[in-house]
Amino acid sequence: MSFRSSPLFSGDLYDSALRLAASPDVPRQQGQGHAQAGDKWQHMLALGWQGVLVAEEDGGVGARLQEVAAIVEAAARQGQAVPLADRCAVSPILLTAARAHPEAADLLSAITMGEASVCPAWGSSEVGSGHEHGPVLGADGVLMGTLSALDMSEPATHILLHAHDVTTQESVLVLLQWAQVAAAARHHVGVDERQYTDLALDGLQVTDQQVLLRGAAAADAVTRARHAGSLLTCVEAVGAAAAMIELTIDYLNTRVQFGVALSTFQALRHRTVEMYVAYENISGLVSRLIRQAHDNMHALTARDVVLAKFYAADVARMVSESSIQLHGGMGMTWEMLAARLAVQTMTGSLRYGDRAECLDWLTAQTLAEAA
Repeated sequence: MSFRSSPLFSGDLYDSALRLAASPDVPRQQGQGHAQAGDKWQHMLALGWQGVLVAEEDGGVGARLQEVAAIVEAAARQGQAVPLADRCAVSPILLTAARAHPEAADLLSAITMGEASVCPAWGSSEVGSGHEHGPVLGADGVLMGTLSALDMSEPATHILLHAHDVTTQESVLVLLQWAQVAAAARHHVGVDERQYTDLALDGLQVTDQQVLLRGAAAADAVTRARHAGSLLTCVEAVGAAAAMIELTIDYLNTRVQFGVALSTFQALRHRTVEMYVAYENISGLVSRLIRQAHDNMHALTARDVVLAKFYAADVARMVSESSIQLHGGMGMTWEMLAARLAVQTMTGSLRYGDRAECLDWLTAQTLAEAA
């Protein structure tokens, strides 16, 4: 058996991201933890990857989602626990929508230069709709509510959150400096080695200058940003699945039992083919949607994105579990890249809408259309 995958979107960005992701990790300084940027993340900031989606007039590259997808896929193949989707796609989309605001315009330039990094923050949500059940902004300009599981694997200078203004009944985008909320942050490390942060916002005073966008424009920006985040988690699943299949086949070709290679056992070959077929299906689906979004993010429907996310979650679990099982006992050791990929892929499928949320949304939509 042999298999070598082709990238969804080949090119210089994919090649450079793959080389960087495959290079040895430099440990963070002792005692600094995630308060200090990792060596690879600093390199990514220096390469300007946060500015790939930023327009040229704002100092960015002016590229589309396809270019970010190439970076995300390459990093996913090596199990890099860095918040690429959040910082290089979701936040730039939100800031670009609010670029008429001086703070947003300045921040777009800063993230392109690698001088700032913005972590997007969401409340619990209805997947696909952009409707949030998160923080609320009171009449006195005070934020109330909590934010859970912010990806702070790498430090951020700002938090950009979506809240509901109880006075105007509008969606609002609020920009907070990390220093404003650092004292209220609770950190925990997930099984995928990412650092997650929970924030309690109760009583946090917000000025008018910190509200970047309001109303329908804010809601539309949130929807497009969430769609981009969902699609990029699917891209992560594709990249990791390709790597796991390659690693599994290499392992089966190498390991010998009863004097013959494991790759000669029919049952194991059938299981590997199932992984390959699932990978080909999801890669084709995700590639089509990314190309569609590349031409026009507004052309993507919520149903398209949710269906892709729902299917990607199934493929992620199937390929991950199969890879671990086909590796035998070694598949349970963290030293094996296949094991790390499996864990990170399954946990990654929970971001921007897990399988249960997607199913609930699809069910509700189907019932509404039938009524």
